[in-house]
Order: sequence, then C-alpha cells, then structure tokens
Amino acid sequence: MGDLVIAAGATALAHIRKNGLSPDDVGAIFGASGAAKWLAIAGLDHKVFAHFMAQRTDKKPVDLFGTSVGAFKLAGAARADADSTLKVMADAYIAQSYEGPVDRTSIDKQTDIVLEQSMGHDHDGDMAKGIAEIFANEKYHLHIGTVRCHGGLNAPVARQAVALARAGLLSPFTDRHLIGLVERTIFSDPRSDISFSARDGFAVRQARLSLQNFTKALRASGAIPVYMASVQLEEDPAHVYHDGGMLDYHPVPHSFWPRSGASAKGLVLYPHFYDHFKLRWFDKFYPWRKVSAHKLDNVVMLAPTPQWAKALPDGKIPSRQDFPKYRRNETQRFENWREVVRRSHALGDEFIDACQSGKISDMVVPL
Repeated sequence: MGDLVIAAGATALAHIRKNGLSPDDVGAIFGASGAAKWLAIAGLDHKVFAHFMAQRTDKKPVDLFGTSVGAFKLAGAARADADSTLKVMADAYIAQSYEGPVDRTSIDKQTDIVLEQSMGHDHDGDMAKGIAEIFANEKYHLHIGTVRCHGGLNAPVARQAVALARAGLLSPFTDRHLIGLVERTIFSDPRSDISFSARDGFAVRQARLSLQNFTKALRASGAIPVYMASVQLEEDPAHVYHDGGMLDYHPVPHSFWPRSGASAKGLVLYPHFYDHFKLRWFDKFYPWRKVSAHKLDNVVMLAPTPQWAKALPDGKIPSRQDFPKYRRNETQRFENWREVVRRSHALGDEFIDACQSGKISDMVVPL
C-alpha cells in the first residue's frame, strides 16, 4: 500500500476503473483553504501541474477554483511557468518570519511578501507582469472564491468578532450559520463564460477578474476576519471582502459548480491534504461534519494517507499553529516544513506512476 489515497465519486470512479485517468479527462481543478496545510501536498501539486497537466492535448481551458491558500497556489499554477512558480511559492510560504507579535499587521505583511515573490519572480519583482501571464495562459481559467460581507462582518473589527462568535455558536446545528453575514463572490477570468448556480442556500455573485483587482481579490480569498485586515475593492466601496473558506472551506462542486454545459464536462481533480472534505470553516471543529459522497460525484481526490502524515516532523501536517509554537525557534520550523515539502514530492511521483502505468484503475477507491 502506497502513501497516496486516490478516491473518487461514483461517476469519476466508474470512469477511472474503466479508462484510467488522463489529463484530457480533467475539466476543473479545485484547491481548498487550509493555510500551512498546503505544504503537505506542495510536491503533489507540482507534479500535477508541471508534469501531469503538461501532457494535456485537449485545447479547452481547464477551470481552476480555489479559496484561500487554494486560490494562491492555483494562481501560481496558472502562470506561464508553473514548475518554478509553485516551488517559489512554497519557499516563500515557509520563509514567513515573525520577529515581533503575530498580529493583523505582521500577518498581512508576510502575506504580501508571499504574493510579491510568487507573482513577481522571473520579472524582477514586477507582479503586474506575472499576473498578466495568468490572463494570457490559454490552458487555464482562474476563479477565486471570496465572501462579500454584510451585517456585523461588514463592520469594524470589534463587530466582526461578535458576528463571528455568534455564527460559531450556531454552527453545530446548521450549515447556514452565516446567512445574512456573507455572500459567496467568485472572481473569474474575463475570458470565461462559466455560469455558477448555488444550491446550498447561499447565492453566488460573479465578478470579473482584472489586472486592477487581481491582487485584492486574491488577498481577500485568504483574509480571515478579525485576524487579517478586511479587503475593500474600488468597484464596491460599500462592502468588505474576506476569506472564501468561510463558506467553501474545502470547496465542493455540488454547492455551486455548473451541472450542465461546457464547464460541467470533465472530472474535477482535487489534490487535498485530508482524505475527507469539510464544507464550512467552522466544520473543522466537528469530526462528524463531513461532506457526503453524493455531493462529490465527479471528483477525483488525491490525498496523503493518515499514516504518511503521522510520520512527518511533529507527527502531523503543518498548520498555522506552528507559527506561534516555533516563534522562538523559527529555524526549526523552516527545517520541518522543508522536509514536509520534500516528502510531498513522492506523493506526486506516486500519482504520475499510477496514471502512466494504469495502476490507478486498481488503486482508486470510492469517496
């Protein structure tokens, strides 16, 4: 038994068992929120984009959708050189350093550094040129998930904290605990004609990505209320925008993705750091709150086994809690996280081998 779990919804499972999996089968690639957890699959993502998807012959663009760090990595993957960009992004994320307090100002500063290095490398730090590559890439159409805030979340930080606390108290009883506070807003590549249709009680507001709003939309996708500064867009000064993971923590196609039309064709490839999905941000606190398999019908999930994760430094995949834990010994955190990324490349090798050899037909299991 290997270190990689390959699991699929009913439709995807039947396809892979009969035909295997090729890059031409993929219609969309999703990325989940999870901050430092992404490092556990950074190498897997690298192999998916730099090797697997590089073999695609179908000329139809693949849709990329992510929230928070999922949006960040997919933005990196959509640049002209996904190979080097994803490596730079992982290095930049690891190198975040907090000499003083870990607060909104310092977190925002470190986030900006990761963005600048990821989008500006190869262009002497000129982010505009790196971002322009994304809009010129004929292989992919990027979609960034955020939330447009209302009520107490569309307010100063003290009121945000109260609104968030109230939502948290309701979250064990309903997945609609954010009703009236947030509106799902997806910023899409202007070349895309995709039309979203929400089916989870939260409407979808579609907006166009542009060179002018790209950085703010991407920052908003990972801006956790209270902990990070709100993002305000010039085209919508009456609202603030925050972390898309509040609604779509591990984005699920069933919630809003098209069910028919060109954008619905193909499988959804989903490199993930867990072997399960959590719908909302607060769901991570409740072990029983997992997404049902029937909502993942055409999803192909790639994830490390729990045993692989337990063998990592600290016995777990990285998390935001590692920042304060290693605050007085950042060198150790750097070493641990680099080791995690190094090992994650073996997950990617296992995936590539499974697809090329055809073994994936026997390896795949039901979600």
